[in-house]
Amino acid sequence: MAAPSQTFMTDLKVNMTPDTIQVRTTSTVNSYGERTYSGTNVSYECYILRVEQSQRNVDENLVEVDYICYIPDASVAVDVTSQVTLPAPISATRPIVRVNTKRDPLGQVAQVIYVGTTSKKGG
Repeated sequence: MAAPSQTFMTDLKVNMTPDTIQVRTTSTVNSYGERTYSGTNVSYECYILRVEQSQRNVDENLVEVDYICYIPDASVAVDVTSQVTLPAPISATRPIVRVNTKRDPLGQVAQVIYVGTTSKKGG
């Protein structure tokens, strides 16, 4: 029987490829209400899934989600005020729409990051 962490990692690998994303969490709000990021990027190993769906953000606006990143690490400190840079061939900095924690029956944890486009729709 495989170790619990190996089972969980195997489940995450289905239909996804291993990649590395960079997350910048240090942000401030300028006088126009826009976020500016001044911290350094932190790299995380993850699995990225391409999707076409909409999610409600913290303001209850519908936002298009292009990618879902699964980070198999419970200690990741990411929230919707953070910014994520996806690897090549995407190579784009995108906003984070939503962050969830996913647990499997064996107690393993993954942070699920919903990565949006640069434009907001709905509201």
